[in-house]
Amino acid sequence: MSGAKAAQKLQQHDIATILRHYRFDEKDAAHLKELRPLFDEYLDRIIPGFYEFIFSFAHAKAFLRNAEILQRHRRGIRRWFIALVAGEYDERYFHWLAGVSEIHVRIGLPSHYVNAAFSYVREVLGDLLLGQGYTQELNALNKILDINLDILSLTYKDEEKQQLISEVVLLKRAIRYGSVEVYAQPIVSAALGETVGYECLMRISDPQSGEIYSIYPLLKTAKSIHLYEGLMELMIEKALGIFSTLPYGFSLNLSYEDIADRRFRRYLNHKIREFPHPERIVFEILETDFIEDFDIVDTFLQEVRRLGCSIAVDDFGSGYSSMENILKFKPEYIKIEGSLLEGIVQSPETQLLVGNIIQMARDLGARTVAEHVSSKEVYEAVQKMGVDYLQGFYFAKPFPAKKLLGENEEGSGPEGPSKGGNESIQKEEK
Repeated sequence: MSGAKAAQKLQQHDIATILRHYRFDEKDAAHLKELRPLFDEYLDRIIPGFYEFIFSFAHAKAFLRNAEILQRHRRGIRRWFIALVAGEYDERYFHWLAGVSEIHVRIGLPSHYVNAAFSYVREVLGDLLLGQGYTQELNALNKILDINLDILSLTYKDEEKQQLISEVVLLKRAIRYGSVEVYAQPIVSAALGETVGYECLMRISDPQSGEIYSIYPLLKTAKSIHLYEGLMELMIEKALGIFSTLPYGFSLNLSYEDIADRRFRRYLNHKIREFPHPERIVFEILETDFIEDFDIVDTFLQEVRRLGCSIAVDDFGSGYSSMENILKFKPEYIKIEGSLLEGIVQSPETQLLVGNIIQMARDLGARTVAEHVSSKEVYEAVQKMGVDYLQGFYFAKPFPAKKLLGENEEGSGPEGPSKGGNESIQKEEK
């Protein structure tokens, strides 16, 4: 870590201001210096317990992977403990802490690990000082621990701030230049082995770099700055534009937030009425979404079905599935959550569970889609069990949907899609 970088960060977090905010003064520094003999006596007992604690974290085991690295880390930790009670809390001390913070970020140490370690240290040192009758010193120690945690979080805060700024700029560019891209992933008939429709996935294209980003890591930011609605409208506009001249069924993901937005529902209703083949549209609703008012959802379901569209329930079996919701939705499609398929070849229990879902869907008059089909073995296993459709990297990764326009002019899509009607569904990276 360069001292220049650390100094630059600390210019934004004036040292004197930090000390004043925590009411840390010369008396506190003197109290801490009095603890040096105690630390010298007990440190060799404290440090082994510290490592026993941090080795409960998988990241520590991965990072401290050999004796040399561990020894170096132990020297650094001992230095940090001693510096706590050195009585010198000047610019050099704070720059050193900022450097440690940068190392944490560089090695990918999650910030909650740092918080957990401080919680442990505070408890252990607190017990030691109280047991020895150091009450005034304990107050000073808590202050310096708080200050350390603040500085050690400095780089994380800067990283998060920079990340947020980058995301906001990217999303605003996407709205300004209309650089929302529709990606498609084939849905394959289990009986025929042919593509019968497509799932639509939103991607953000950076107009400057040309890089493509999934919307999912950006959703929180997009919603917090009120750009999500505009992105969704661009996605729907482009998806409907692409598939209006194609003979394939396709699906669009909706959340409860989308459905609960009255203005968005009016927009969607208008776009469906303009679309020449609404019977090819499937609206896929995440079964795990928190539904605050089912009457709103029910009204939406009735509206789009009257216009000819179908409904799919996504991620069924993901751990929050509610039969009550399935009965209320009455979906035309049920998508079996991909994690259920991971052990399906070896696990009779998983086979029984998936088999029951397929049978239940049949009883309800719904068709099933197996998500995240990643291998021939999984494909053959669910095919034998009677699943209707399959989706996953074994068949194809998502690709720009506009490629279908050129390939349709030549008479076939990338997976030889059939010219069936309403035969689709969707989800991210399957």
